[in-house]
Amino acid sequence: MLGVYRTKTAHDVFDTSEDALPFSLQHVASEELGETPSKRKEALEKLRMLLSEEPKLNSRSDASFLLRFLRVRKYNVEAALQSIRNYYKNRSASDCVYREFLPSKVPVEARRLCLVLPHRDVHGRPVVFCHVGHWNPEEISYATLQQAFIVCMEYMISDPVAQTLGIVIMVDYEGLTTEKVMAMNLGLIKRLLDYFQDCMPARLKAVHILNEPYAFDVLFSLAKPFIKQKMAERLKMHGANYERLHEEIPPNILPKEYGGQGPQFDFDAFWRNVDAQEEVFASGNNFGYDVQEPVHVPEDDKIFLWLTAL
Repeated sequence: MLGVYRTKTAHDVFDTSEDALPFSLQHVASEELGETPSKRKEALEKLRMLLSEEPKLNSRSDASFLLRFLRVRKYNVEAALQSIRNYYKNRSASDCVYREFLPSKVPVEARRLCLVLPHRDVHGRPVVFCHVGHWNPEEISYATLQQAFIVCMEYMISDPVAQTLGIVIMVDYEGLTTEKVMAMNLGLIKRLLDYFQDCMPARLKAVHILNEPYAFDVLFSLAKPFIKQKMAERLKMHGANYERLHEEIPPNILPKEYGGQGPQFDFDAFWRNVDAQEEVFASGNNFGYDVQEPVHVPEDDKIFLWLTAL
C-alpha cells in the first residue's frame, strides 16, 4: 500500500494542550473519565455558559476549578453543574465552618489532628488522615475540627492526581468517648457526609477506620441514616488489626503506631505547605450563593440535645 510515513510527534503521543493533565495521568483520565482535549474544551465552554445562567450563584469559572467537577462526574456537564451547586449550598449551610475558611484560622490544636500523608497508597492515590479520637472538645469546637479536615481536603483535591485517581481517607478513633460524641454537631456531621457524597470534586475510593471503641458505635448509629450505599461500600473497619490496611497503604509510609516502619507524621511540615496557599483559599471565599443571610447550623446543635430528646 502506497503512502507517506510520518514520524509521530509529542502531540500525537500525549496531550500537550492547555489544561492538560500530566502525561502520567492522561491514560487513566482517557480510559476512566473519557477525557480528551476536544471533550475538555467543549465541556468547559458549556459548563461556563450554564454557570453564567445561574442568577444567584457566583462560582469560580477558572479551568482548574471546573475540571475538578467535570472529572468527578466523568464529563457529564449537567451532573458537574449540579455538583457545583451542591458544593456552594453546602458551604452556605455550614457557615460556622466556612465563615473564616483560611489555613491561618486553623488553630494548632486542630493542626495536630489532620494532614495529608506525604506519600500515596499502593494505587497512587493521596491519603488524608484525621485522628478524631484525640480531639479535645474543651480546646476546640467540633466545627473547628471539621474546618481543619475540610481545609486538608480542599488542599488535596487541588492536585490533579486526586481528581484523576481518587482519594482515600484514614481516620483513627482511639480515644473517642461518648462525652466527645455528645459534644459533636449532628447537623455538621450530616453536611460533612453530604460533602463527601454529593459535593466533593474527587472520587472517594476508601475510608479506613481504625481503633474504633464503643463510642464509635454510638456515633455510627447516628450517622448511618445519612450514609448512602455507595459510600457504605467504601467503609473499611480495621479495629487494631492493620494487616488489611497495609494491603492498601504500605507500612513503609506509616508510623509505628499503625504497624509501619515509616517516620512519625509531620503535621508542622504539612501545614506549612497549606499555609503557602492562604491567598488561594482567600480568593475562593469570594464565591458562592448570593444570599442575604446564610443558612447555617447552630454551633450549639450538639448530639447531646438529640440524644436527650429521644
